[in-house]
Formats: sequence, C-alpha cells, structure tokens
Amino acid sequence: MGVEKGSIRNSDGYWIKGEGGHKHGFALLNDLKKMNAITVPAILEYAANNHGEASCMGTRKLLARERILEKGKKLEKLHFGDYFYRSYKDVQEMVVKFSDGIRNLGLGNGDRVAVFAETRAEWYVAAVGCLRSGLSVVTLYTNLPNESIALCLKETEVNTLITTHDLLPRVVKILPKCNLVTNVIVIEDQLDGIGSVEEVSKEVTVIPFQDILNLESSEKSKPLVLPTPDAIAIIMYTSGSTGHPKGVELTHSNIFASISAYCIQADLRLGDRYIAYLPLAHVMELATETALIAMNVTIAYSSPFTLTNSSAKIMKGTIGDARVVKPTCMSAVPLILERIIKGVTKVIEDQGHLKARIFYEALKYKQKQVGPSFASKVLDALVFNRVKEELGGQLRMLVVGGAPLSPEIHNKIRALFGCTLQVGYGATETSACISSMDTKDSRAGHCGPPNHGVLLSLEDWEEGGYLSTDKPNPRGEIVVGGPMVSRGYFRLQEKTEEVFFNRDGVRWFRTGDIGEIDETGVLHVVDRKADLVKLNNGEYVSLGSIESKLKTHKIIESICVCAYPGAQNTVAIVVPVVDYLKKVGMKLGHLDDTPINNLCSNAKVVKAVLEELLDHGKNQGLGRWDLPAGIFLTLEPWTPESGLVTAALKIKRVPIKSHFQAELDTLYSQLEQVTN
Repeated sequence: MGVEKGSIRNSDGYWIKGEGGHKHGFALLNDLKKMNAITVPAILEYAANNHGEASCMGTRKLLARERILEKGKKLEKLHFGDYFYRSYKDVQEMVVKFSDGIRNLGLGNGDRVAVFAETRAEWYVAAVGCLRSGLSVVTLYTNLPNESIALCLKETEVNTLITTHDLLPRVVKILPKCNLVTNVIVIEDQLDGIGSVEEVSKEVTVIPFQDILNLESSEKSKPLVLPTPDAIAIIMYTSGSTGHPKGVELTHSNIFASISAYCIQADLRLGDRYIAYLPLAHVMELATETALIAMNVTIAYSSPFTLTNSSAKIMKGTIGDARVVKPTCMSAVPLILERIIKGVTKVIEDQGHLKARIFYEALKYKQKQVGPSFASKVLDALVFNRVKEELGGQLRMLVVGGAPLSPEIHNKIRALFGCTLQVGYGATETSACISSMDTKDSRAGHCGPPNHGVLLSLEDWEEGGYLSTDKPNPRGEIVVGGPMVSRGYFRLQEKTEEVFFNRDGVRWFRTGDIGEIDETGVLHVVDRKADLVKLNNGEYVSLGSIESKLKTHKIIESICVCAYPGAQNTVAIVVPVVDYLKKVGMKLGHLDDTPINNLCSNAKVVKAVLEELLDHGKNQGLGRWDLPAGIFLTLEPWTPESGLVTAALKIKRVPIKSHFQAELDTLYSQLEQVTN
C-alpha cells in the first residue's frame, strides 16, 4: 500500500509529513542548503559545478516544415532528426551570457521582464539569466487570449518581452496596446530565424536571442546584483477561472520549498531522462525542471503537438519525441492522460472487435493487480509493451498535477504503461506544492500526505456540511502554511487579504478546496466550495466531482455540469468526441455521411448519449441527484481564446453558463414540462 505513515499531527495540531521520502533527496537538500544554493540561478550553478559535462538539456533538430490544408484548416507538419544536447557547463555559460546581455541592455536588479514563449531550453536559459541579474520574470501562458496578455504586460509595466519566432505575429498585434514595451527579444526558429519583423513598430527594438548572448557592455549597462532568497523571482499569472488572470508573486524561497519537496518525493538520479512539454510559464514545471537539474537528470524538450507519433504536428514518417527520448520520467495533467487513453483505445478498436475485447479484458485484469506478477509480465509481452512504446517504452515514474485525477484514469495509466504514478496537489499561490503521493503507494483516489515543510489544516465549513470533527475522518477547507506560500497577488491588496494571512509567524493560504485526511494520513480533495450547489430537496451536489467522473467516458471531449440554485436536477453542456458520436448515430440508423451538426441536434441521438452517460455515472458511484437529467450537445470548441476554459484548460463555469444561457433555459423548461 505504501512505505510511509502519511501525515502526522504536530504539537500545534497541524498535519505535517510523516516518514515518507527518499534519503538521497534529503541528502541533496542538505547539500544545497550547505552550499547556500537556494535561489534558482544558484541551483543551476551548483549543478554545473557538480555535473559539468553531463547532458543537461536536449533539443530536437528540425529538418523541414510543411504547411498543408486539411479539411479546410491550415496545419503545420514538422520533420525532425535526432536530439542534440547541451552539457550542464554549456547551459550555465549560456545563462551567464544572457545575464550579462540583459544588463548590457540596461536592465538590472529590481526590474521586470516578461516571457511569452513555448516551453524550450531557451525559455529556461533566458528566465534564469534574468533571475541571476536580480530581475523578476513575468510568466505568461501562450494560450492566454491577446487581450489578457496585453493587460498583464501593462499591469506589470515591463519594457522588455521575450518571445519566439512562432509567437511574434501575435506579439505584433498586442504591442499597440502596450506602449511601455520597447524591446522584444525573439528566440529564433531553427529554420526561419526570427522571421519577418517589418510589421513591428519602429519604436520597438527587435533583438535575436543569440544577439543578447553576445551583447557587449556600454554606458547603460547595469552592475550584477545576485538575487536574495526573499526577492520576487516570478510573477506568475494564473489562468483565471473566474475573471482576469491574477499575478502571483513568488520568491526564490517559495520556489526552493517546492524544489525541496520534489527532490524528496522523486526517486530519480543520474541516468534518468525527463521529457519536458508542459508550460514553463507555470511554477510547477519551473520548479520541477530546476529540481531535476539539481538531481543530474537530463531534460529533453518537446511539446504537446510533437510528443507522440499521432501528435498534431508530427509529419507522416517522423517519429514522435517520446519514442526518440525514451523518457524514464515525465509530468502530466489529467487532460493529457485522458487524451492518451482515448487515443490508445481508438487505435485498438479500429483493429476490430476481437482485438478490442482481448485488450479490454487484459486491461481489466491488470488493473486489479497490486505489484508485479507473472501474469502481468505475460500480458505486457502480449499486449501492453506496444502501448508503452507510445511514450518510449522506458517510463518508470509519472507525476500528475494541475487538476483532480479520477481513480479510473489513475489505474488505467498505471496498467497501460507499467509505471509508478504519483499524484500531486498544489496551487500557484503555494508554488504548486501542498501534497504528493509516495513512490510506492499503489492506491488511487488521494494525493498523498503534506509535502516536506508544509503545514496543513482543515477548517470547518458549516454551510457545506464539512467539519474537522466529522467521523470517521476530519473534513474541511484546506488551509496551507509554510515557506511555499506566496506573499500575495501583484498590486491586488484586497484580493490578497481575502485568502492570505499570517499566523504564528507563518504565511497561510486558503485554497477554497475541501479536503479529508483518512486513517492512513493522506489527503483526499473531495470538493470545492465554488462547485457546490444546493438542489430544491436540500441536497448539495458537487459539480466538479460529477464532471471528473462523467468525463472519463470516451464520448466526452469537454463537459460542464450546471444546476440553478434550488433546481430539482443537474444538467450538462457536452462537447462530444466526433468519432464516437458518429458511432452512436450509426447505431440509430444514421448514415456515415450524416452531417455531424445534425447528430448533435437529433433528439434520439441526444437521448442515447444521455443514457450512456447515466449508466457510466452510476458505475462511477454517482448518486441519483448527481446525474444530469438533460444534456445539450455542442461542437463548439472550448479554448482559452473563446474564454470558456482557462489557459490551463480548466473549464470557466461562469462564462460557460453565460454563453449557453439560452440552451440551459431550454433544458430546464423541458424538464419542468416533463415534471408537470
């Protein structure tokens, strides 16, 4: 079940980490503190001094690019060669050069620089180069709408923006709204350099990334002032599920607390390989990669569009990044895992009914196994080794965070890929660090004990019926204290005071999530205050919990469960997977070439989909009042640009309800007619 005793209560009544963690992680943490390597650039310097010529960061060689038209859409397809790697020494030298270059540009201690770029080695080099010179880095998701990007740039008053060749056209559109931005540093494309800059205003200087590395000192050069642990390292703009993104101020000490927790929880050493594709704009990925660098793990850069053979930008005949890197460890968010499972099962089902049945029976059997067995090894050889190859075949450790992970997805991924799966729980405001599972804990449905250094409290929420005195397990709002907690939101004092506070010399944050500590001392996130709605029978339903269970059905691409306060039932807005919806339609007698929009509006198809979801929901343990009484099918994609999901692809409940108000009113009107 696990090697640790989960959490224990300290003398003040807070839950803290128990016996878990790896000895080599604690040893590394002690060494970092001994060497005073507790800022991000100091950790890289420590790693360069200790690991020298070992491979640090890998980038894949881009050989060709094609732009094609497919089903009326312009698509980019890429042809890659092998990875080339920079040593720890090389990466440190680049960081020093960028640090010198940024000061020679006239920026220095106390200034702010924004990074609006995809995850890649140069992102990390540029950010750490800025941090080394005492600057704060404003991190921005690349899938934030242009309007939000402009607001963030104006709010932080930056004059220098770091971006990429691919994003430069978007930057050009944003710049007229950001009068203070006078420098744009462009990370070059391997084939096209920085691209065309003709449309950039003459008042803005465009500088290639490589030129910054070679920029000589001048009269405007600033002196080197290394950052202190309490200095603001990043201002990370949260994706904002309820409104405009908020800038969370995180110090080097905050990030070091998160790095410490990762080093202790991850069983990684020299020889391990990590594939990086999640946004470095999120502190979770930034802290993870910095921890990996301290641990002498090689990082190979990828993207969600090139990760596997079936990824959107992989040219036919080109192997996906994971098959080349053969990572032993990687991070993921539930949405990515759900897509991987749906992709694998679609390939299997396309091979015929018999093979699909064999696969599902094998998967069902393996999910029930605890630990390695002879039968599991046989099934791997016959069925699952081919599946494992999708992610390189050598995956040993998978860390999942960013959103709740259903037990069903947890068990399927572990069975499919034969790796340990450690679920972590955190928030931007806590440097992505609250709790995480132990390496050998084979259970699903929880997110481990508090991380090293975390103080965790469950505070009563009487309105929702969650109390710390509940039996058999205490429940309540999760409140977190410790060195990982942010000082607050950038220039938003009122909002800061709503959720942050100091107590007994410790900084605390109210998460808004409802937690439960079980008898083994691990944390279960069971609800969220904002997701609870009371029906007319007095029953509370948790919209987020219902969604997390229903979306494991293979017809669901996206789902938002809604309920008017005082309503009798829940309803749902559903974006279906097109291929599966066609199968439902064909079962009902529709031809393969029936327009998909017609299927969405067909009453019999909608009823069939609802019935499948109800059966699935019951199997997932949903109660009578949880199950939606009606659904509306839509093919409209939910993207950050549409404002219906966050940059982290979490649904934005209020905008979705507003956008589909007419459809929701119709659903409830139909339900009332049936009732009457």
